[in-house]
Amino acid sequence: MNSTPILELTNVSKRFPGVNALKNVNLTLNTNEILGLAGENGAGKSTLIKILGGVHQPDEGSIELYGKQTEIQNSHAAIEMGISIIYQELSLVPELSVAENLYLGALPKKQAGRIDFKTLYENSREILNILGLDISPKTKVGGLGISIQQLVEIGKALVRDAKILIMDEPTSSLGREDAERLFLTMKNLKQKGYGIIFISHRLNELFGVTDHITVLRDGEIIETRPTKTWDMDSLVFAMVNRKIDQFYPKREVPIGEKVLTTTNLENKLIHDISFSIRAGEIVGISGLMGSGRSELVKTIYGVYRLKKGNIQIDGKQCRIDSPQSALKHGIALVPENRKAEGLVLESTVKENVVMSVLKKISRFTFISVNTINKITDYAVKYFDIRTSSRNQKVIKLSGGNQQKIVFARIAETNPRILLLDEPTRGIDIGSKVEIYNKIMDFAEKGTAIIIVSSDILEILGLTDRVLVMKEGTIVVEVNTKDADSKIIMDYATGGK
Repeated sequence: MNSTPILELTNVSKRFPGVNALKNVNLTLNTNEILGLAGENGAGKSTLIKILGGVHQPDEGSIELYGKQTEIQNSHAAIEMGISIIYQELSLVPELSVAENLYLGALPKKQAGRIDFKTLYENSREILNILGLDISPKTKVGGLGISIQQLVEIGKALVRDAKILIMDEPTSSLGREDAERLFLTMKNLKQKGYGIIFISHRLNELFGVTDHITVLRDGEIIETRPTKTWDMDSLVFAMVNRKIDQFYPKREVPIGEKVLTTTNLENKLIHDISFSIRAGEIVGISGLMGSGRSELVKTIYGVYRLKKGNIQIDGKQCRIDSPQSALKHGIALVPENRKAEGLVLESTVKENVVMSVLKKISRFTFISVNTINKITDYAVKYFDIRTSSRNQKVIKLSGGNQQKIVFARIAETNPRILLLDEPTRGIDIGSKVEIYNKIMDFAEKGTAIIIVSSDILEILGLTDRVLVMKEGTIVVEVNTKDADSKIIMDYATGGK
């Protein structure tokens, strides 16, 4: 396949007050290529994207597009030059059809000024064919699954005649099958001559879909080389200057008495679930998407009602029929979707940190501002939350810092039982290590911890035991020391 440079950055630098965000960055993207961009939060990825999108101007260096030196003055200019950025937060209008979303702002018109729906639907079908989508252009976007919406977002870029697609964490809210659909589309677009920059914290995805991987660290390009020459160890070391076996800080923690015991738990989502967990113990729950992992922890937390079975805490039977009753019994949940279920994004850092303990820190109807500030300042320091102030809105923070705030809020409830549902999804490696250490801190305090994770290495690196689920029930329990990824996947897929 013939490839030619479509984008070249030479010695591009960008400074902000007190920060060298990019330092002499050299990067080349070819036609017929998917280039992976890897790096921790703060490595410079966002700044690089914003320069290519016309949001920021470089302080030094040059940009060549299609072999000609150019300046990308603003976002509109970037689009006109064929550069399109697809963010993880979609910009679709749910009430409009697929076709209307594809051509939003550029709807074909008849002479009388009315929309030419015939042309609109014909053109939209061509775009949908390129994307491999067999859906009607008249379908309302709000009724589509998230993976299809993601492809419609890409279709908007194709309508604008983009030749360079920059995909910023597009799989963060997708399951495995939906992500595979996206990767197939990316590969098809590559075959058609597009150049794609793909950013993902899920490093295994970079190995599966890219041709080259570029690593950014502290604003500098560390290395670019063909994907097939990287492995997980070398990629991680390039990103954080640490070996991968330093990621999982498993500590030897004394295991105490039984804290939680479940017996024959059952509802429409889970079946005949029985297990126990002791103080200081970390139990992993593994399995494929749809196996019932999240449904189990949400049942224990009272989100889903039990049809039968019982829950005991410290040997006493408890009725848990709501998250409020779960909290009263010392159960806390870090949810899978922090933005929808774990945070109030438009509220401040301090408002989110103290949200679960307002009753505890209030006196009658009065809440001390000094108390709130002290709690927040301690949490910011202890969890190393990178924020300009306790009054900063959470929506402005990175994914890793948002997740730390969820943990900080949970920590204030002093839980006896901690349920973690995909606790490091969508965050960078550095933040993952910090969160792993905090999980171990909880264990050392005697908290019983259940971790649901799609990352098998995470499960193997942190837990004492693993419960493998399939079709809503536990199919096996294994000691982590006796397990590996193959054993877990064999049970999860029914191979055992």
